[in-house]
Amino acid sequence: MIETYEVAARGPLDALLDRLSANYRRVVVVYDRLNSFAVAAAARLRNGEAFGLQCVASSYNIGWLDPAHQLLREHGVQFHPVDACMSKEFVEYLYRSEQDGAVPAGLVMNTCQALEGEFINEIAAHPMFKEQKVFAVGPLNPLLDASARTPGKTRHECMDWLDKQPPASVLYVSFGTTSTLLGDQVAELAAALKGSKQRFIWVLRDADRADIFADSGESRHTELLSRFRAETEGTGVVITGWAPQLEILAHGATAAFLSHCGWNSTMESLSHGKPILAWPMHSDQPLDAELVCKYLKAGLLVRPWEKHSEVIRAAAIQEVIEEAMISESGMAIRQRAKVLGEAVRASLADGGSSRKDLDDFVGYITR
Repeated sequence: MIETYEVAARGPLDALLDRLSANYRRVVVVYDRLNSFAVAAAARLRNGEAFGLQCVASSYNIGWLDPAHQLLREHGVQFHPVDACMSKEFVEYLYRSEQDGAVPAGLVMNTCQALEGEFINEIAAHPMFKEQKVFAVGPLNPLLDASARTPGKTRHECMDWLDKQPPASVLYVSFGTTSTLLGDQVAELAAALKGSKQRFIWVLRDADRADIFADSGESRHTELLSRFRAETEGTGVVITGWAPQLEILAHGATAAFLSHCGWNSTMESLSHGKPILAWPMHSDQPLDAELVCKYLKAGLLVRPWEKHSEVIRAAAIQEVIEEAMISESGMAIRQRAKVLGEAVRASLADGGSSRKDLDDFVGYITR
């Protein structure tokens, strides 16, 4: 599918850029790594240039270039081989798409100095990027106020439930839109949530199937959920469709996030000062989990990547939940996440590093 997309997208992109180039002084293309062919498309224009939009952590770049890099070793962060975390075909596509010789003018990164300053500086100084400009402008997600309500916006019903819970008492559980848990694993997680007796919001849905014509149908966990909801009534909420993740993470009743550690979710959680119970599923997520737990010290590992082929039992999951929610060490991690959240927010304020880099980027492309 991705190869078909690459072939089919080149012509329309070239035509669009030609039209823009004829009517504007400068054409700037911001692309993600799946669209690396856009670099060559911009380079052929007399007034074009391209910037890569880095949607993964800058530390992932370091691991990709040097899995044994000193910065990773010093903090005990392990970079797992990419072919162990992604399909062989996908890895081959990424490498192949970057072999046409075209070099972007720079990188626009969804990260900030408060979280990855050492890694950002290392990338900027690396020989591969010495001719490129690096702008760390993250987080790209909105920063919501815990007490704010969007006028005229219909709230998800889970938010009304959150309003009734004590401060910092709810565990938010979600694995994103590209991951599916085995049935046995869902049952173990349900048992852990029930056994922990902690308040929770659990988003239980299978991965998107990339089929706009497919009927989502009934959840395959209907029977389990019927029992689980009855057994945990008043303690938690289960959502089988879309959930307002940013609003949940910003809410004062939310204490922590049990997450797959995709970089977007990681940035959303930390920018709202919420620690992460890390359960990486694939791609860059194993490295993100290591970064959060070992380098930033703002999370706990639920399932180390080495156990990704195993079903994690309820007792082990419950132990991590209870450590995060009720132990002194968990309180320290929650406080650490809160401090990081304040630093991330400061980076976007006037005088902050991300605000400065964004202003510098806009200044550069409008020069």
